[in-house]
Amino acid sequence: MRTLGRLLLVSSLLCGGLLFAEAVKIVKGPVVEHTGTYTAVIAWSTNASSATILRYGTNPNHLDQTAEMPWGGLTHRVDLKNLRPGTTYYFQADSSQAKGSGSSAVSAVGKFTTAGEEHAGNSAGRSGETRSELKITNGPVLEHVGADTAVVAWSTDLPSSSIVKYGTSPNDLNKRAEEAWGATTHRVELKNLKPNTRYYFSVHSAQGKNAPGQAQDTPPKEFTTATSGQRARR
Repeated sequence: MRTLGRLLLVSSLLCGGLLFAEAVKIVKGPVVEHTGTYTAVIAWSTNASSATILRYGTNPNHLDQTAEMPWGGLTHRVDLKNLRPGTTYYFQADSSQAKGSGSSAVSAVGKFTTAGEEHAGNSAGRSGETRSELKITNGPVLEHVGADTAVVAWSTDLPSSSIVKYGTSPNDLNKRAEEAWGATTHRVELKNLKPNTRYYFSVHSAQGKNAPGQAQDTPPKEFTTATSGQRARR
C-alpha cells in the first residue's frame, strides 16, 4: 500500500507539472526579414522552445505549401525558395510545442511580394520604392568574456536581425548565435565556448522592412576566453 501511495503521489506531481506548463506564445513577429526575386526569409520568436513551421501560398485562404526548420529554440527563421517573381504570397507561422504543455501558437496571416525578374540580383528591390540604408552605428563590442561564454553587442540605425557568426578561424566562422529580429540595439550571447581559446566573430544585421535584402557584416574581430576558474572579463 505504501508503494502504491508513492506511485500515486508521483503520478499526481507529473500531471500537475503538465497542467501548469507554460503555453507557447509568439512574442515577436512574424516579420519578413528579406524578399528577393525567388526567395524570402520569415522570422519570429516564442516564449518557449517549439516547432518552426511556415505555411504559405498565393491564396490567403489556402496556404498549401510548407517550409520548416528543426524543432527547438525561441528564435525561428525560415528560408522560402523557388518562389515566383513579382508574386504576392501569404504566410502563417506555426509553432507547436512538443514538450511541456504540448500547446501550439499560430500567427495571423501576413503577406509579401517578390521582386520582378528585371530586378533579379538587385538588392534595392523594385524601382520607385524608397529604401533606407542600413548601417551599424556602434560596435560590435565585447560586453563580457568568460571561460565558456561571451556577449557581443552592437547597434544599428534601423530595426534588423541580430546574428553573430563565429569560430576559431577568421576564414571559417562556421558557428552562429542569434536573437529575434526587430531591434536597433543588439546583444547576443555565445555559449559552450572552450576555455583559453581564441575565437573570431563577425556580426550580421539584415533589414526586412523598407529595405528588403539590405545587410551589413563587420570584419572579423577576435577575443580569447578565460582559463577555467579565472574571473570573467567585462
